[in-house]
Amino acid sequence: MEMIHDFTDFLTRASSRVADSRIGGGYARTPGARVPDLYGTAAAVGIRLALGDRPSGAEAGTLAATLRGWQDADGRFADATHGEMHRAATAVTTLQVLGEKPATPAFVDPLLRADRVADVLGGLDWDEPWLASHAAAGLLAIGLTTGASDPVARASWVGEYLDWLDDHADPVTGLWLTGRMGRLEDAPGLFGNLGCAFHLHFLYEKVGRPWPRPDGVIDVGLTLFRHAAVVLPADPGDPDDWGFRQLDWAYSVGRAARCGHRTPAVAEAFADLARHAATALAAPTSTDGDLHVVQARVGLVAELAHLLPDAVASHGATLTPIVDRRPFI
Repeated sequence: MEMIHDFTDFLTRASSRVADSRIGGGYARTPGARVPDLYGTAAAVGIRLALGDRPSGAEAGTLAATLRGWQDADGRFADATHGEMHRAATAVTTLQVLGEKPATPAFVDPLLRADRVADVLGGLDWDEPWLASHAAAGLLAIGLTTGASDPVARASWVGEYLDWLDDHADPVTGLWLTGRMGRLEDAPGLFGNLGCAFHLHFLYEKVGRPWPRPDGVIDVGLTLFRHAAVVLPADPGDPDDWGFRQLDWAYSVGRAARCGHRTPAVAEAFADLARHAATALAAPTSTDGDLHVVQARVGLVAELAHLLPDAVASHGATLTPIVDRRPFI
């Protein structure tokens, strides 16, 4: 009989944390902050999306206006963290789920040309694949969610962009970039390639494009799960060690599992992940700290509910994987 993992208390506390983080027309990322910020507001919207509470009407308009208030004349968004493409993609995709039709940020527009794809993607530092994916996925997310003055040219760019990614995925692992796989024993090492792929996988999903080598993704994911303390931490009961690494792994391995490769091993790994997540997130401190990270934990629970619907209890909460609604995180 499948074990039931109850995340109700964690999700209730996460919802309360969002409410407590509201400041004016936005949300603060850090407890005790006096002003809202981009990542706090985006995280709050992400958590609410996961819990089936998408802002609407006047509230959505207020949040959208707050987000636009952080945008400079050249289209960049102000925040003290992350790179410019990650910030812009976070803001633009959040505006879209709030019901807006965001325009392409001016600084991005020259990059959305088919003849620029090789230079843009080839110019990223793929020796740091996790960070490279922030820019690679961020630009693609912007291109997919903003309006285009020439839809034919935009579609051509999207096709060229995805073709480049297909051509440069590793032929064995299905991860990015071919020839740049990290080592299992390094940190982040090989996990950096999987974390990179996560950011691209949910955009492949958005456009309905098959992933490169999902069987290879599963092989890498299972190796990381069983032989490196990067998915399951050395102390799996410590909530501070839970967040984006587990979300990235669960999404990419769980969605890749549709190919039917090593199904029993995948199911066993997910059962272990859900069991340890339920223990770690039951800690009262699991909703403290950085709201951006709390969002990742909520996203993980939503992904587990999507993949293990009979094993995750949320008692009334309608859980939706965040990146299925907003294609960036």
